Amino acid sequence: MIKNNKYFFPPIKDNRDFKELFNYLSSVGAGRPVEKDGIPGGPWTPELLAKEISEISTDPDGIDLRTVQHWFQDNEKGISSDNIRWLARIFGCHDPEATGVWQAELIAANRRLVAKRRGQRRRVSAAQAVVLPKINNDEREHLSLAEKSEAMFDGHNPLNLPIVVWGSCSVLWFLAYFSGVHSITYSPLEGVSKQVGFFWSPAWNVGELIFLPIFLVITAQLLSFWKDERHGLFASGVARKRDDDGWMNKVRSFSVSFWAIMFICFGVIFLLQWSGVYLFALIEKKSDISMVDWLLVAIERPDVISIPASLTISFIAFMYSGVIYMLFFAGLLLLYAIVNDFSEMCGSRRFLSGDGQQHQICEVGSTIMHGVFRCAVLGSLIAVSIKLNAAYLISDGETIFDWLINDASYALGLGDENWGWINGSPSPFITSLFLLLIVYFVFFSCMAQIFVSLERSIEARSWNGRLRVTWLKMMGVMILLCASFLLIGRFTGFSLLLAASVLIALGSLLWRAPVPVRQSKLEEGKNV
Repeated sequence: MIKNNKYFFPPIKDNRDFKELFNYLSSVGAGRPVEKDGIPGGPWTPELLAKEISEISTDPDGIDLRTVQHWFQDNEKGISSDNIRWLARIFGCHDPEATGVWQAELIAANRRLVAKRRGQRRRVSAAQAVVLPKINNDEREHLSLAEKSEAMFDGHNPLNLPIVVWGSCSVLWFLAYFSGVHSITYSPLEGVSKQVGFFWSPAWNVGELIFLPIFLVITAQLLSFWKDERHGLFASGVARKRDDDGWMNKVRSFSVSFWAIMFICFGVIFLLQWSGVYLFALIEKKSDISMVDWLLVAIERPDVISIPASLTISFIAFMYSGVIYMLFFAGLLLLYAIVNDFSEMCGSRRFLSGDGQQHQICEVGSTIMHGVFRCAVLGSLIAVSIKLNAAYLISDGETIFDWLINDASYALGLGDENWGWINGSPSPFITSLFLLLIVYFVFFSCMAQIFVSLERSIEARSWNGRLRVTWLKMMGVMILLCASFLLIGRFTGFSLLLAASVLIALGSLLWRAPVPVRQSKLEEGKNV
């Protein structure tokens, strides 16, 4: 039957759900323009249907291709009421009466799909209630460290890990407060009363309490995003099963790296650094220490906190540091695994066939790189806060705020007195430098992989200029943060560069990821 030069297929009026009905109508080409012999010009594809809906939709941006692709796939997703209206117009061939009939039929089919999915979930839940306890215990026993690390980030609530960090840090807050080292001074030089309390430390209270939780949230969200998008690249349930196995195989391939991270965090950062810097110094009561913090201040102020109490608190504090650095480095490794997995998938020819597939790859790649950039900025800010805290401790500033304000005032000619070092030269700041190098390696290696992957896509070349500008801005922010890190305490006025770089970095966290524009829309714009 033909209506308005389009192939009209009357409602079937059976018990098919939306997926079954939609796939059948798409295969017969219902609503497609007819050729001279009255036969429709082929079945609907996601690209053709998305273009058709965009032409009649009231939304100026049209409909997202991924939304249409979900209708063609065997998944849990249904369809919204607005999109039912557009589908009804297409299947009804823009005839008002036929459109109304098809709208009622599609609504009923969608309700049947919802009821069917709900019933399946109930049956699966009932089966799992009997079988899963034993299976879960067996699986849990055989989970590798890499899989357990991935599972920590792959939760339904991205705030799970930040809550762990905040809860652990609150223990340190209470310990520092009740032991009297939350706000405590000592005299490294004659006439100087230096504040080294826990509450005044940017490394503990800014880097680990603010920047790190945000980093963990973004990493968890990006991991969830990638696993969902990975599902979207496969059409059948069997393929999605292979997709799950493929991602977990990718995670398991980094098992050695996860074990190396655990060794570094608990063997080096916790055990070696704690024993080398704090344990022996507190036991021997060394008086020639230039970098005295809220833990080593027991040597200078035994009237406030005893050596045994300081040893206990320092042990807990560095155990906490080992845990949070484990989370941080595991997050960086997962970011690298996501990008590496994306790059390998883009290298497969079957993922570069079709304009819609290329558009999806461009959009996913841009979103992943934007997430990696935000995590790299936060990681750099953590390193900056650690070095800033260490540099302050070996300076002659009385508080960290006085030190920074004095530096800026002297550089601007508003102050008469410059600052100096307690022992005449700064320390090498190995820990913060090591952290920064890892962050920059992950950032630039991820950027290179994604850039090469998108270069394979024809559609990416149509917005390559915009992509390059965005990524050059990202590199500019990272280079500025690196320069600010390296120049902390190296010249008078470093605080001005530090303030500018931190403000720019925080502002860059609000940037939006560039979205690729369809080639067809670009051509339409040129014609207009």
